Amino acid sequence: MADARVLPISNVKVGIKAEDGAGNGFGRGIDEAGNDGTAYRQLNIVQPTKPTFNITRESRLLSGRGLVKNSADTVINTKGGTVSMPFEMIATPKLLSQHLALVGQQHTETGSGGSEVHSIKFDGTSNATSVGGTESDNIPHSVNLAYYPASGEGIKLTGVVCSDLALSLDYGTNGGFMTMSGNYFSGMSSPASTASCLEQTFDGTWLAPETSYYNIGGITTKTLDVEGNATQPLVLKNFSLNIANGVNRVGFDSNGNAEAYSLPEYAITGSITIKYDDEFDYGADNNVIQDFLDGDTMSLALKWGTGAIDASGEMNILAECQYTGDPTQDISENGIFHTLPFECVVNGSTEALVITNFVGESQSAW
Repeated sequence: MADARVLPISNVKVGIKAEDGAGNGFGRGIDEAGNDGTAYRQLNIVQPTKPTFNITRESRLLSGRGLVKNSADTVINTKGGTVSMPFEMIATPKLLSQHLALVGQQHTETGSGGSEVHSIKFDGTSNATSVGGTESDNIPHSVNLAYYPASGEGIKLTGVVCSDLALSLDYGTNGGFMTMSGNYFSGMSSPASTASCLEQTFDGTWLAPETSYYNIGGITTKTLDVEGNATQPLVLKNFSLNIANGVNRVGFDSNGNAEAYSLPEYAITGSITIKYDDEFDYGADNNVIQDFLDGDTMSLALKWGTGAIDASGEMNILAECQYTGDPTQDISENGIFHTLPFECVVNGSTEALVITNFVGESQSAW
């Protein structure tokens, strides 16, 4: 008789926990005994997707075999492969700061005792060019990722970073809460029989996800430069930002897994849709089309709270933008809006992108 068990997708847990580069080393299982005693931070994903193993499989029809392939002639190689897994969730302060570090490989922290503020910047010099080896203050940053459908069943990935991270805000999506999506990446594709293995039975412990979020309606400061006029207030319809680091695996250890990852470029692109009004129009002094044609760099600021980042729920997003296309019109019963596609660029001593938020927890808890 067939097994009657049905596993609902809501049973599946996914969680992450920082790897200790100074202890177990990059790409190692957190618990060397193979029985995870450390707690994973649970991700608030609605429908988790199983990790995908991107390995080499070659099915060959060799001479002398006739018209049908023989199982003995199939070649499978897990060494040198990668593992990937998409994710999408509503951003919380702790998960957002950690995922920014996973994609940006830079991080600073101020405050202590529950008043910690985290900041990740992209400036062309501070972000790590590689992941692997010795780390300092959790940077370069990688994690163990646990995919846990049921007791005694699971997959654990090691050496996990984010290859890309997208942040989006829209009144019509998730009730206006910030959505965080992207892809996890690991170069540890060759399972081993030790505690550093990639695939294993997993029975870990969990930290419940936060219930604090960022809503588009909670933004207290929304400003954008236009034609040399600084900090013009705007009416926002939606905002999106995508950060990609181009991660690639490097080398082979004794098990065929990556020895390091290279990060050749941090590409930051996005778009913002704002209302056509006296602050942003096609006339003199406020012409968004002229900004595109001139290749001007504009400062964008989105802030939750006072801007001082000294209380729960506060965050600043500061971006230096150049428009990458002719501004288009978004037309609805709400009026005419501009959609401005952009990329973030370094402008003199001003960073391309800086995101700072109040977390209330040290990175040592990662």
